[in-house]
Amino acid sequence: MSGDDPDSLMSLCTVFCLKNLRRTMCYSEGERNQLQLRPDVFLPGEICDRLVNVYMDLVHTDSDFEQQDGFFQLFSDPRSTRLTRLQLREDLVRDRDLEAIGKQDLMELHLSCCSHVTARGLRTLCSFRHSLRSLSLFGCSSIFFRKSGAPLAAGEDQDEAEEERLQQRTVDLDFSFQGFNRLRLLNLGGLPAELDVETLLRPLPALTSLDLSAVHLPRPAFLTQWKERLASLVLYNVELTEELIHTLLQMSRLRAVICVVCSVCRHLDISRENQRTSKFKMTRKILSSIVQSLVHLVSLDISGHIMLDNCTVPAISSSIAPVTGSKNEDQILNAIEAYTEQRPELAHRAINQLFDIARIQHCSQLLRALQLVITALKTPKYDKSIQVTGSAALFYLTNTEYRSDQSVRLRRQVIQVVRNGMEQYQEVTVQRNCCLTLCNFSIPEELEFQYHRVNLLLLKILEPARQDDSIQRIAVHLCNALVCQVDNDHKEAVGKMGFVKTMLNLIQKKLQDRMCDQVMEFSWSALWNITDETPDNCQMFLECNGMNLFLDCLKEFPDKQELHRNMLGLLGNVAEVKALRPQLLTKQFITVFSELLDSKADGIEVSYNACGVLSHIMFDGPDVWTMEEPKRSHVMDKMWAAIQSWDVSSRRNINYRSFEPILRLLPQSCAPVSQHWATWALYNLVSVYPGKYCPLLIKEGGVILLQKVLELESSHQETKDMARKVMEQCENFKEDPMDTSR
Repeated sequence: MSGDDPDSLMSLCTVFCLKNLRRTMCYSEGERNQLQLRPDVFLPGEICDRLVNVYMDLVHTDSDFEQQDGFFQLFSDPRSTRLTRLQLREDLVRDRDLEAIGKQDLMELHLSCCSHVTARGLRTLCSFRHSLRSLSLFGCSSIFFRKSGAPLAAGEDQDEAEEERLQQRTVDLDFSFQGFNRLRLLNLGGLPAELDVETLLRPLPALTSLDLSAVHLPRPAFLTQWKERLASLVLYNVELTEELIHTLLQMSRLRAVICVVCSVCRHLDISRENQRTSKFKMTRKILSSIVQSLVHLVSLDISGHIMLDNCTVPAISSSIAPVTGSKNEDQILNAIEAYTEQRPELAHRAINQLFDIARIQHCSQLLRALQLVITALKTPKYDKSIQVTGSAALFYLTNTEYRSDQSVRLRRQVIQVVRNGMEQYQEVTVQRNCCLTLCNFSIPEELEFQYHRVNLLLLKILEPARQDDSIQRIAVHLCNALVCQVDNDHKEAVGKMGFVKTMLNLIQKKLQDRMCDQVMEFSWSALWNITDETPDNCQMFLECNGMNLFLDCLKEFPDKQELHRNMLGLLGNVAEVKALRPQLLTKQFITVFSELLDSKADGIEVSYNACGVLSHIMFDGPDVWTMEEPKRSHVMDKMWAAIQSWDVSSRRNINYRSFEPILRLLPQSCAPVSQHWATWALYNLVSVYPGKYCPLLIKEGGVILLQKVLELESSHQETKDMARKVMEQCENFKEDPMDTSR
């Protein structure tokens, strides 16, 4: 299947080493447990670059990955490590990290939105001036500034408090690009207006690519110093003026004035984010002048500008590069790919258009679309709008219509990026979109590899302070699905996360509102699932006032059949735990269970589950029955009557993973009615669903225990007759295992 190629061995080893540094290439030293590279480890540039760049990705996209103090210090010695090409981004990067790698011969350094890097880090860049060929300082708003009124000492630490970063700052006038003789590509996008860009760039006569996005250019004529060399000039969101246009017309060798850094620059782009912020009026005369003067251009983008005089674009070239726009799916996907890294506002528009295609039409390039949206959601951590539109697009791109075309690996990537969005963004729309997207997956199977983390996130969403009903409903549904059909270890782990208490808090809130909705019913269903064969969770239910909530719900919602079924199913799980049964043996509870034997709610389910609870209580014998009312014999008579009223061919709304709790009631004589309930349950299940339950009963030794029922004198004849029918059903199934049940 396309997109299902396994990760390379290099990728797997890199991630493993980063997640196990002290077990692979590092050791700890000193009282501070400082990370150190092993003395016998020597790493070439390709591996070192990959380690650092993948480390950055893991910190930003894998919430289970812990940031390592002193990580960059591992690459401080160029005799054992070599760094050449790094891409560092966002708040993770500090001045001390750049200082740690100051002895390396970096050729490419891309810093993106590193707001914690200050003039102290800028000075470190001078260490790379003899080797650096490509430098990006896009969005690094603090790098040309230092704290006001204090000298910048070599050991000064400016990374501590947020308020310190916000203090008045002054431009560091000591920095210069003097000596960066090999520098060819420079990105200063977002350079603050306090900086004199002309003075800053004067020492760089050999530039071939320059990005000045959103930079104030009061005197643009200085750009002509590169008119014989510059092949790429980025002027996105730069206010056009007549002087700037005049300067551009002199750039005779310019092949591309673009808004993104591409491997092959093929278009002129002097576009803007939107028209409303632009004072410049584009005319046909200006367009013609640009095209006629810049003879190497092959395409032109002037979007976002106000057009006058029926302005149309003259022909440029027959060689057209990939076009970004909104006309068709190709243009939209090209736009997402081009703008994601540094133009989140444009990427947001393009993803929104992709959302419309996936929702209303049909996405023909599913694999590419998914990969681009995943990349977009990973990249602009600083832009919430992309998280909203991207998570909405993922919901439609992962639904049933597209599922057959998606590989396991790709769907796991979607789950990871959704999980990250849920963790990082508490905005209601993002949370809702992410929860809805998870509903497109097979649960719990496809979420198994993220089981612990997803459960924690859902429980956090369900905190009582959250009042959005739609999110609560979806999150409770997901919680219920996650604890259904998983092993007991998973259920116990989720119980320790606070699952039981969270569900009971939701129930308490709904009781206060006197509302029995899907959240209420799903919460009881989830409790039923998570307490199945997990005594610890059953105990938590009792300790968290669960029985009182059960009684209150019965009283407040006497006609809610599905609610009653879910509650009685849960109490059946509690009653299976011998150590907890004494807490159920009170006059109030026994009276309620006894009354529910007569219930016709949801077919036989409520009556059946109430009888199951009482059967386990009766199994403990008459000695534990210390109450005078109701009498044990009277309750047992009601149980016999209830069982005899049930249709043994009833189809069931229940799912047994094991018969062990039922089978333990068979070989005993202290409570024949409990034995009869267990035998009836087995006969019903193997008769109606032989293909599912005959093998399970045989596997768990049920036939042998039924034989013992026949041998016990205390067993009622009706029970023995039913036991024989169960044994015959299993024998017939072994002879002809074809299951014709539906």
